[in-house]
Amino acid sequence: MRKILLLLVFSFPFVVVTAQSARDFIRMGNKAYRDGQYDKAETLYLKSIAKDPTFEGYYNLGNAYVMQEKDSTAFENYKKADSIGTNDPMRKARNFHNMGNIWYAQGVGAMRQQGGNATAALQRAVDFYKSSLRCNPDDNETRYNLAMAQYLLKKNQDQQQNGGNDDKKQDQQDKDKQ
Repeated sequence: MRKILLLLVFSFPFVVVTAQSARDFIRMGNKAYRDGQYDKAETLYLKSIAKDPTFEGYYNLGNAYVMQEKDSTAFENYKKADSIGTNDPMRKARNFHNMGNIWYAQGVGAMRQQGGNATAALQRAVDFYKSSLRCNPDDNETRYNLAMAQYLLKKNQDQQQNGGNDDKKQDQQDKDKQ
């Protein structure tokens, strides 16, 4: 009888059920993110947020969405991270920096399309970069991005005021040189 009982016990695979914490899902998501598996990272970050909505969960989820070129969804998650908040000014600065990057990219895209509203997007980028620098004034990358956004904002505003006449003048000058 004992042999039969032992045989039954060892013949069935053991199922170990472990409750994973939100932090465990973030760790697994971070590994998937580092491995370039952004959709898997997204799923793991969503599981983390379902267990415990944290700044880090939303911030990391935003990063996973950026890597999948889902900028508007990424921005929403960065906003959620900001609404939860963090005591770490560096994390807060990175969050604002990333929000600025999303608006900067939209502004540049609108400038290329000619007719898009680049001014509003670039102004939002400027605002987010400034917020980032308030949290971390030593961030040279953010300072550079702010300068570029301000430059493009001014350039776009000048073009709108001149009605695109600068481009026509430049084209005429190029033709005259030829």
